[in-house]
Amino acid sequence: MQSEISELIRNADLSSSEGLAEQLQEATLVLLRNSASWTHVCASSQEVKGREKAEIIFQEFSVSERSKFSSETLSNVNGQIREREAVSPESDKTADYIVVTLLVGTEDDKPLFAEVNTLAELESALKRIAATPPDYLLTFELLLSPQEESDYLSYDELLTEYQEMRLLV
Repeated sequence: MQSEISELIRNADLSSSEGLAEQLQEATLVLLRNSASWTHVCASSQEVKGREKAEIIFQEFSVSERSKFSSETLSNVNGQIREREAVSPESDKTADYIVVTLLVGTEDDKPLFAEVNTLAELESALKRIAATPPDYLLTFELLLSPQEESDYLSYDELLTEYQEMRLLV
C-alpha cells in the first residue's frame, strides 16, 4: 500500500479541481481495496462557517499531522514534487503499521459522515468521501507515515504519535 500511495502522490495532477478529485478518489480506492489491513481509525467531519475559518482549521490539521512524521521524504505541493532521503537508518524490519491521512475540505453544507468506530462505518465514510464532486472539493491532502518502505512504525510508536486513534470494532 505504501508504494501505491507514493505513486499517487508522485503522479497527481493537482492543478485542477478534476485532478484533485481524481487523487482523492484513487487514494480512497487504494484504502478500500486494502480494508483487511485496517486496525485503527481517527475520523472526524465538521461543518465550518466561513471559508477563512475553514482554511485555518485545515492548515492546523495539516501541520498537526505532518509534525508527527520523523521526516517527510515525499511531497507534492502544487505540482512541485520533492523527494528526500530517509533520515532513519536502513532497517530490515517492515512497517507494522501505516497511517494514511486524508484531509478534505469541501463546499458541502453538512459533515460528510458521522462518527466512525467500526469497519463498516469507515468503509461508508471512505465511499462518501470518494464520491465528492470536483466542483465541491476545495482542497485535499494525502499523507502517509511512514513514507519510505524501509521506514518502520511500531505499535508503540502508533500509540505514542497517534494518540487519538481508536481500535476499530
